[in-house]
Amino acid sequence: MGYFRTLRNYLRTPKARHDFKDYARAGSLILLTALIVGLIVRRWAA
Repeated sequence: MGYFRTLRNYLRTPKARHDFKDYARAGSLILLTALIVGLIVRRWAA
């Protein structure tokens, strides 16, 4: 339970908000790239 309390407190800091925004942007780019590549491969293979 202490781990979650520590994580919650960390997420309230400005650094955590900045980190979360960076991770969300990176995850979105990875997901979008995988989707585009998947569509290209699917159309090329069909």
